[in-house]
Formats: sequence, C-alpha cells, structure tokens
Amino acid sequence: MIKQVEKESDDDVLHELGYTQELYRGFSPFMSFAFCFTTVNVLTSISIGFTFALNTGGSSVIIWSWILGSFFTILIGLSLAEICSVYPSAGSVYYWAGQLVPPRYAPLASFICGWFNFVGNFAGDAAFSSGFATIVNAAFILDGRPSLSIGIQVGISVGITFVWAIQNALRIDQQGWLNNLATFVQIGSTISIVLVLFLMTPQRATISDVFTSTHNGTGFPFIYVCFISILSTLFSFSGYEAGAHLAEETQSAGKAAPHGIIGTCICSSLVGFIYLLALLFAIPNVTTFMKGYGNDNQAINLCVAVYQLAVPHRGALALTILLIINLHFGGMSGMTVTTRIG
Repeated sequence: MIKQVEKESDDDVLHELGYTQELYRGFSPFMSFAFCFTTVNVLTSISIGFTFALNTGGSSVIIWSWILGSFFTILIGLSLAEICSVYPSAGSVYYWAGQLVPPRYAPLASFICGWFNFVGNFAGDAAFSSGFATIVNAAFILDGRPSLSIGIQVGISVGITFVWAIQNALRIDQQGWLNNLATFVQIGSTISIVLVLFLMTPQRATISDVFTSTHNGTGFPFIYVCFISILSTLFSFSGYEAGAHLAEETQSAGKAAPHGIIGTCICSSLVGFIYLLALLFAIPNVTTFMKGYGNDNQAINLCVAVYQLAVPHRGALALTILLIINLHFGGMSGMTVTTRIG
C-alpha cells in the first residue's frame, strides 16, 4: 500500500513537470545511494590518479587539495540535491539547466550542459577502462610476469568496456542489487587496505611529512602545480550526481535521489581522506620513493608500489586484485550514467 502511494506521488510529480511515467521504478532509496557511491568509488579513482597526484605536489598538496576539494564538492552537492528534489526527472542536469534559465535560453542551456555532461562522463568511462587495464598490468608485474604491451592493455580496456555495456542490459533493479554489493565490497576493501598499510608498513612518514612536504616532478612553477594537483581530487569525486540521472527510475525520487547525492559526497570525502592518509603515511620519503618508482619507464602504478612497501608481493597482489574488482563495479556504474545522458 505504501509503495503504491509512493508510486502515485512520483507519477504526480512527473505529471506536474509535463512528463508521463515511462521508465521502470526499480531503484530503492538505498540503491540510489549505492549507485552514486559506486560511481564515485574513491578507492579506485584515487588509486588510478595517484601517480599524477604524487608528481604534482607530493603529500601535502594531495592532502590539502582533498580537504579543499571535499568541502566545495559537498557545497555543490547540496545545491544539486536541492534542485534534484524539485525536478526528479530523467535527464537531470541538462533538464535542470533548461528550467533554471529564461525560456528563450532554455534550449541553448540544455544543449551546452547536456553535451558537457555527456563528454565528461564518456571521458570518465575511458579513464576507468584505461585504469582497469593499468591495474591489471600491475597485477601481472607483481606476479613476476613481464609487463603487458600497450596493445594488449588497450585490448583489455576495450574488452571491459563491452562487458560493462552488456551488464547495463540488465533490468534497473538487478543493476541496483549489483550496486548494493559493490558498496559493501568497496567499504570492505578500503578497510582491508587501510589496515594493512597502517599496521604492516615497516617505515612510516611523520605527520609533518604528510601535511607539509612537497614534491614537484613537473618542472612547472609550484603555484601552477598546486592548481593542477586539485584535478586529481575533482576526478575522484566525479559522478556524485549519478543518482539524479536515474531519478525517474527511483522510488520516492524527490527524497531518495537528493539524499543519495549528499550521502555520497560526505561518505566519499571521509573514505577518501582515510585512504589517502594510509597511502601517504606508508611513504617515508616521497622524493626517494619517486626516484625508485616514478621514472617514465616504470610500468607499475604508484599506488600498487605503495602496497609493495607494506607487504610482500603476494600480499600486494591480493590488495591489487581488490582494486581490480572495485574498478569493475565503478566502471559498470559509470557506464550506466553515460547511457542515461546519451
């Protein structure tokens, strides 16, 4: 009875917006949060961007960029959540753009916002598939095998993208259960990796090292490096509005989708901060670490290299496999967002 009332309420909201309910509302409120959280997936997005982050600023720039970026992302997330509560429809941001400007500019605003949103998500999918191949390559190296060629890594990227596309053929509630599973896998993986890094690393950085030391491997002026370093934080948060794209497929969308956005921003901020602390405290000296692992010919991801500092290669391989599993789930959810925009 309650679900029927909620469905009628959701349908009434769409009717007031001039739409007729067409999509299946298979997402529960928790599924909406799980979908956003899995799409952002800070465990994997931080990991695949860690090499860039270490080169552009080092420990202190990474950690302060995260704090600053998290604060403003939460503020923007609150704003988007408020808009979503008023317009819980398919299309989300490009539909909102058309509603929030004068009618004469609505087509242009929706066109610009829609294409920027689509291209950004498409690029995010490419980054996740490329990151997936990079981490798989790191796993091969940890297992004592030669590095995979660029061609094979590209093939892996293309192949996993097709797998994600096939999984998106599932009905939305079936995808929702996968996202629920992915959320618990991500939390469990993060806890496991953080505990290993904090408890088993033989040498640790000091608090001063983590919060004040810098490293500039770019050759650019340091002030410029600080500006580009925050890009890794912004990339890690991309996708927190994912639940809004599926609002028309979510039960009690006017509440569930906004709550999912806010919950994802806050939880991702905390999880990412803890994970970054674990990574950075595991590196006693960033400059020395970069000399050993950060050269252009080194095939291994620097996040995986940090795992090697904490545990022998079999232990590092196990942590890397956890990353690969989470990358699969994150890429699948990111693909879902892209399909709804396109």
